[in-house]
Amino acid sequence: MTSPLDYFDRISIFAPSAGMLGLVLAANIVFTAIHVWQEWKGEPWPLWRVFGAVVGLRLPNALGFLGFTVVLALGQWALGLMAYAGWLPLIGMVGMPLAIGSLGAVLGARIADSCVSHWALWLMGYRPNPGLSSTALYAVEAIAILVAFRKGLALDPTAAGKGFAAGAGFFIAVIPGLTLVRTLVKPWQRKPWVRGEHIPAWADT
Repeated sequence: MTSPLDYFDRISIFAPSAGMLGLVLAANIVFTAIHVWQEWKGEPWPLWRVFGAVVGLRLPNALGFLGFTVVLALGQWALGLMAYAGWLPLIGMVGMPLAIGSLGAVLGARIADSCVSHWALWLMGYRPNPGLSSTALYAVEAIAILVAFRKGLALDPTAAGKGFAAGAGFFIAVIPGLTLVRTLVKPWQRKPWVRGEHIPAWADT
């Protein structure tokens, strides 16, 4: 693996086209940006306030914005660069296992974020859910990986599987993680949101 184009050719059904690689990377970046923006501004409350209400945790807005908006977006953009180009700024080309693991992680993250963070909560009665509509973009990307990048997943199934587990596990662990924070940080404890009812008044500010 000598360049992003060489790597892209090995993992995808596309020819080593700089234009196609740029399009795929742009789509990944834009999909993440739209989704993260919706989670921040798409409803009267940001996603960290909704998640906090579900478990009964009033997470400070500065900490919620840093974790759920800034760090999450930057992390997913870096993951996308490794997954589709095998490359990171200031580092250059990464090893094949890490790149294929990142491809699996993007797939797992897109599926788990959509299903666990958004649709599951919405179906349980925690509504509205910031970012719900843009999960359609994540579904498009997940399907594209399974169809157009199956060669990459097959290059190293072990790395792809570990990456998928890590990407999915990260989003599955968010609610349990916030529950643990609630247990440890008593000043942030609040009455949990009763599903099907309006978000608690303490979270509606």
